[in-house]
Amino acid sequence: MSNKPVRGLKVGRYRITPLGLAVLAILLIALIAAVVLAVLHPFGGGEDVTATAANVIPQQAPQAAPQAQGEIVPEGDAIQVEVAPEATPEPTPEPTPEPRQLRTATIRSLGEIAMQQNLLRAAVSENTFDFSGMFSYISDVIGSADYTVADVEGTLGGTTEYSGSTRMVTPPALIGTLRNAGVDMLMLANDHALDGGFEELQATIANCAAEGMDYVGAAASAEERATPVIRNIGGINVGFIAYTESLNGNEKNADAAATEYGVNLISKSNAKKDIDDARAAGADVIVCYCSWGEMLKASPTDSEKKIARQLAAWGVDVIIGYNPHVVQPVGWLENKDDAGNVHRTLCLGATGNFLSDQYGEYDNGIIFQFTIQEAEDGSFAITSPVYIPTFVWRSSAEDGKFNYHTLAVGQWLETEPEGMDYTDAARMRQVWADIQKTMGDTVATVSAQ
Repeated sequence: MSNKPVRGLKVGRYRITPLGLAVLAILLIALIAAVVLAVLHPFGGGEDVTATAANVIPQQAPQAAPQAQGEIVPEGDAIQVEVAPEATPEPTPEPTPEPRQLRTATIRSLGEIAMQQNLLRAAVSENTFDFSGMFSYISDVIGSADYTVADVEGTLGGTTEYSGSTRMVTPPALIGTLRNAGVDMLMLANDHALDGGFEELQATIANCAAEGMDYVGAAASAEERATPVIRNIGGINVGFIAYTESLNGNEKNADAAATEYGVNLISKSNAKKDIDDARAAGADVIVCYCSWGEMLKASPTDSEKKIARQLAAWGVDVIIGYNPHVVQPVGWLENKDDAGNVHRTLCLGATGNFLSDQYGEYDNGIIFQFTIQEAEDGSFAITSPVYIPTFVWRSSAEDGKFNYHTLAVGQWLETEPEGMDYTDAARMRQVWADIQKTMGDTVATVSAQ
């Protein structure tokens, strides 16, 4: 065996050969490099950054920002900062409010409807009654308002024998016919309201309710009598009241309730309280219907004038009269309050006949219309009174009967309805002229429809 000496570094019992020393050196260098990297990048990651002294450029300290934005311009030996004015923000425009829609309502009132004996005969067929043909020429005119009121003389209860003479008791079928023609309310306070007795009047009220027909001037109970009649028309609360000056003496033989609450006899009513109660219940406008005056008298009686003045003084806005069966003029009544404010009341003396058998001189009347107009301050005014002359055309039919048609005269001035003879056409044109003469042109205007 050779005794050749072994090269390497001896550490204790161990000898590290030259190859082992080389490996150890490499490990030591790697360890030192890891320590250096750890010192330079304590958290690891990131990009390597290499810099030399030649590449490092010292940064200048930032200058303080000027107090106001602007351009620096030299002026003499000094430096002046020219400050641009700050932009004033444009104010946000207030939205233009939509103009408030002012409320308005038109109300029409028909002339008197008196279903006299010949009209009942003309409408009867096998124990039923059909009145629709009598309104066929004018139903489009009746319903051309926001609200329409009619007066039927007498009752429509169906509890007693029908009569069209001095005692006015009309078949209830007429209520539905009027409703279909555009009538919204019946005025029940007329001088024939008790012709069929108190029970018949109560049945009339029930029939109106069953047909969806509003009514005023009569009530089914004391509680109903004390409740104001207010209808919302075009957004306006309209209060309706109605009275009759006479009951033709029938109240003397009727139950006491007949005048306590059944029908509004003006001498037994507290009209001022009715008006005040309607206002308190929210009525913006008060419309009053009155059966008053004298039959066939074309000028108002002293009693009419007295009643009208008192109602106007208590704040009624419109008064419309029935009963004379002829047209009476229209006018304004004025009252001043303690502050000097003027309240105006539109008052029509009488409407004349809308449908009756009073052939000849009394075969005419008017449909009267007015407008309720709201002002900017929320108050209401009565404006634009209009009247439509009407004519009852009676023509012969079979079996000795007659046909009846109510016409809006202005629609037939140029060409009369088919079948109308020369005499009736001439009479109709005369009605057009006569009514305008009675009504005048200072308050209301005439209209064809």
